Amino acid sequence: MSAPKTIALHTCLLTFLENDVVHSHFKDGMTGTVEDLIEMFTTISAERNDRKALLMVSFGEQATLTNEARAYASGEESNAHFAADAIIVRDFGHQMSANAFVRHNKPRRPIQLFPDVDSARAWLLEQRHLIT
Repeated sequence: MSAPKTIALHTCLLTFLENDVVHSHFKDGMTGTVEDLIEMFTTISAERNDRKALLMVSFGEQATLTNEARAYASGEESNAHFAADAIIVRDFGHQMSANAFVRHNKPRRPIQLFPDVDSARAWLLEQRHLIT
């Protein structure tokens, strides 16, 4: 089995895992903007030939998204690219922020929060039926 493909973008690292899972890790100290998310979505779609992905998201220390980027990440544009999201939370403050994203922005696809990569990936694999 070959190593997963990783693409480094300005604000994040994209790792294309097996079974339709893509891990987006926002680098330490980075604040993702709408433009960064457009680049991320475009790169993922190009790599997957416009096939939806199961998105696992993690954030490094002091990494975040702007309010506009959070709104974009939960909008119709992102629904065209992703069937489900698993957000890995690293601490209580990050969990509060992720909860606020889910409750305030109300993405229209399944989104769950997880304490680690393994549980996030396991849940995402249960969502593979959502990819059409």
